[in-house]
Amino acid sequence: MKTWANILLGTWLILTGLVHLGGVSFPKSGIILAVLGIVTGILFFIANSSEKIGTQIGSILLGVWLVAGGLVSLFHVRFTGS
Repeated sequence: MKTWANILLGTWLILTGLVHLGGVSFPKSGIILAVLGIVTGILFFIANSSEKIGTQIGSILLGVWLVAGGLVSLFHVRFTGS
């Protein structure tokens, strides 16, 4: 499961870089990146559920960040400091 999470994370990072830095655009890129981020974050949660929380805190925080970022992007949520 962790391997799939890492593969999806790499894909998300490459696509995000191409869209934001490279100016590459494709249909529904915002939705695709948001959903990919949410799925990747959930996979990180699932992959780390059997391990101690202290040893995998970085992966758990990455999962939280990916899910939160995907939800904010997908539902266009804006708040002060975002």
